[in-house]
Amino acid sequence: MIELTGDVPFLWRLCANEDNGSYSVAMVVPGPDDSETFDLTIETGILRLTADPDVSAGEEILEWNQSDLDLFLRLINQRKIGRIADQADTVRLDLTDPEVIEIIHIVAAAGFGFPYLPIGVLKDTAGEYPRFEAMVGSLASLNTVSGFKPCVVVEVAEEEVACVLLDDLPVEGEEGDESLYRNDLLVVGRMDLLHPAFAQTSARPGTATIH
Repeated sequence: MIELTGDVPFLWRLCANEDNGSYSVAMVVPGPDDSETFDLTIETGILRLTADPDVSAGEEILEWNQSDLDLFLRLINQRKIGRIADQADTVRLDLTDPEVIEIIHIVAAAGFGFPYLPIGVLKDTAGEYPRFEAMVGSLASLNTVSGFKPCVVVEVAEEEVACVLLDDLPVEGEEGDESLYRNDLLVVGRMDLLHPAFAQTSARPGTATIH
């Protein structure tokens, strides 16, 4: 268990993959300076595919920004995973809990995932289903060529939203279409979002390696 306070920084570790020019993303929570506790590292499986001149050829450590923290806490609160500690503004979390690990994957995908435009993947839903007004952190559904798929909304703009898939989206057929996978980041129109009940699968934790 860990108490999430302002004194415990959440960090991203970006490691360069020399073979393909991408960066692997892991979450790191440092152990206390005055103890022998090792840093906790959670590998997310998320790849940052766009090179950043500020990232070295080896490894870079970045502190979570406010968007990362807001999304993380919103998802934690929605799923009622964290337990409020005795101190104000302190949440006690088990960072080995598969549900918490899944949320870390979502936050990593939101911050570092390649934003796919799902051309040829979504079905036209205009006029067929009621409009679903989603906020950041909302569960939603997408009507795809492989059926309704669950997702989490991670950014909302005037006409578009960014969402993270909670299930694989296999695509077969025309050239130019490609399959998408769990934790891929999609940019879709606001009208493409449907109520989460359309996707009959619930969010299930993915696997992750903890060192």
